[in-house]
Amino acid sequence: MSVTFDPNRPSPDQISPLRTGRFATSEEKAAREAAKAEGKEPRDKIEISQEGRDAVSETPPQGGETCWEEQMKKIDAWLGSMTKDDFMGLMREQLGEPKQLEINWSATVDPDHTIYIKTYMDSLVSQCKEVQGVIEDYYSDAYQEAMRDPEPLSFLSAKYLWSGSKIFDGSIPANERRWTYDQVRRMITGQRVSLADPYALAGTGLNQGNSIDRIAEKAAEGKIEALIRQAKEAAGVRLD
Repeated sequence: MSVTFDPNRPSPDQISPLRTGRFATSEEKAAREAAKAEGKEPRDKIEISQEGRDAVSETPPQGGETCWEEQMKKIDAWLGSMTKDDFMGLMREQLGEPKQLEINWSATVDPDHTIYIKTYMDSLVSQCKEVQGVIEDYYSDAYQEAMRDPEPLSFLSAKYLWSGSKIFDGSIPANERRWTYDQVRRMITGQRVSLADPYALAGTGLNQGNSIDRIAEKAAEGKIEALIRQAKEAAGVRLD
């Protein structure tokens, strides 16, 4: 593609600046208001100033002045048929400007994530206490039996670890005996029982896999969703 400049211009290596159109002046606006009162409401439109017409028409396109004027009339008619809002909407569409910014509701109701974290941790603690209670109830009989002996820890070892002792219980599978010994020993010594006990929790549905973590996440997400609904209602936003 080649570009040829008009040799009659003072500086052929320069392109004339674009002269913009204009919206109506305050006087014209007052005239529109008067027409509106009479029931003849005009539409806002863009007009190409005479200065702009004169500047651009110095170099008519191929086809002469008549062709240029015809093009200008078409442009003027197109712009004149648009309201200011239509024009701005077109510009936003062409520029890719979003019509409305999306609100980050999560950041609005919980900007520093403290509500989410607190709800998550509260759920974890609550679940752990529940699991701990179930496990301690499961071993309560073994605990009471050991505590009736003058040497509770020695009794545990003799019943669940030493196969040669008179009170050794061989009817319990080896792995289950080990769990019983460890858990009851923790209860006697004041330690927290292990929450991953496969025997005490069997059939309860508690602490299966990473269920505690999933439940805590669901609780935290539910709390944030409830706060978002409240915030939207307060802001008059329609709920989906």
